[in-house]
Amino acid sequence: MEYVAPISSAVMALVWIVYFQLFFLKYKRNNRPYLVIHHAQNENPDALCLLVNMGKETVHVQCVQAVLHTRAGEEKTMTVTEYRRVSADDVNVHQVLRQGPLQPGGYLVLGSFRNIILGRRSEDSDSDYLFEDITDVELRAAVIHGPSKYPVGVRRSFTLRHEGGPEIFPHNIHSEQLIRRRDRHEVRHWIEQELQPERRGRSESDSSDQSQ
Repeated sequence: MEYVAPISSAVMALVWIVYFQLFFLKYKRNNRPYLVIHHAQNENPDALCLLVNMGKETVHVQCVQAVLHTRAGEEKTMTVTEYRRVSADDVNVHQVLRQGPLQPGGYLVLGSFRNIILGRRSEDSDSDYLFEDITDVELRAAVIHGPSKYPVGVRRSFTLRHEGGPEIFPHNIHSEQLIRRRDRHEVRHWIEQELQPERRGRSESDSSDQSQ
């Protein structure tokens, strides 16, 4: 009988360890960022594209980019933004810059796929590509997630078909979440490509000393 108490204590300790592990996993899952690049109105290239925050924490949008692939096999990366000056008293700065805090359940209107691909520069006669030249487009966003100091990302790819009228189709139904440790370098590269900082590195405290 003298073994009953130690065994009971060990069993209770094991139960609490399992319970704590399940609680921690649930907490981590619930606080994990989840972003969706949403294509409205099916295959219409003039449909709106939305960046939706489905997580439970606010995220800060650092950059939104489109990677275009042409029939000639060329690749072009461009920033998704309005091409106009923003005044200090602009009440719609968030929608203009495509940057800033995005609340849980909130969304950012990126514009139509046609406008994302072409931008205002497509109206110029010296534009280096036409809408019909684009065969694939990858939309991607880098954000800062509240609980973490590291940027996380999301991306989704689409295919354009131009026979019999332009149509756009997603490669699959999912928006790829880049939230793991191995994804940090790629997402950081998106932001560095956008901001062109003087110093580059993994964090504020690494050898590049971005904190200075």
